[in-house]
Amino acid sequence: MNSDGEQLNLLRELAFGYDRDLPFNATTAPAGDGGGLTVERFEITSRYADRVGGLLLRPVEAEGPRPLILVGHPGTLDKSSDYVLWPAEQWVARGAICATIDQAGHGERARRPVSMEDFQRWPMRRLDQSLQTVVDWMRTLDYLTERPEVDADRVGFVGFSMGGMRGAPFVGLDDRVKAASFCISGASTLSGRGGSAGELANSLTDPGVYAPLMAGRAVQVVAGERDDLITPEATQRFYDQLSEPRELVWLPCGHWDFMPQGIQPVGPFLERHLGFGDG
Repeated sequence: MNSDGEQLNLLRELAFGYDRDLPFNATTAPAGDGGGLTVERFEITSRYADRVGGLLLRPVEAEGPRPLILVGHPGTLDKSSDYVLWPAEQWVARGAICATIDQAGHGERARRPVSMEDFQRWPMRRLDQSLQTVVDWMRTLDYLTERPEVDADRVGFVGFSMGGMRGAPFVGLDDRVKAASFCISGASTLSGRGGSAGELANSLTDPGVYAPLMAGRAVQVVAGERDDLITPEATQRFYDQLSEPRELVWLPCGHWDFMPQGIQPVGPFLERHLGFGDG
């Protein structure tokens, strides 16, 4: 094995591989209801015996299998944040089922409060958490597509900021995801930081590397014209690596004021490509 491409493919296989026969050891519990929807807390076993907690939102009067939308929270937030639950509730009201998990190092899985500095200062920690999150999403999808209320042929993904950055390898590598929207996300902005360790982390997790693997599936990118964290240049680099069908939506906002206008184009996109609501 001599080529850099072959070595990188081997690294990816090692980085994202997991035992497909690993028991879920799933636990579930009611987590609330109201407004026509019900919320269920679930917890499953992922790679390295990590326990991954998530929330499943679905209509109270759910009839037959429905499309599933996986929602990735931004950095420093978690599965219970309004940032992800508010749009998820809107999509459930339109006829979908939504799920969100605590990504590695966040929520119930955080050893200490998470800061933005952590993402830039510790490249190998960032790498470890990013790789684990990709596998966690795969395991979550394995689990949820076994449930009768989920239509395994209509799976979508929405990732906000870090949720989109970590979600890009997942979507690229897992073709069960038929449509994906990446919001205030883009190609890595960390290239050149952290020396050789940082470059290794970047080569395995840069969303731009995985964008070509999404070919043939619908991908939307929603970005802020004044984003000072995931810059317009980083967004454009990611988008340029995508194939059709794709769409790029620029909004007159930055990174920190993306909500609430940021989700306006996302719902119609999901409805069109997953077949619910008015789609």
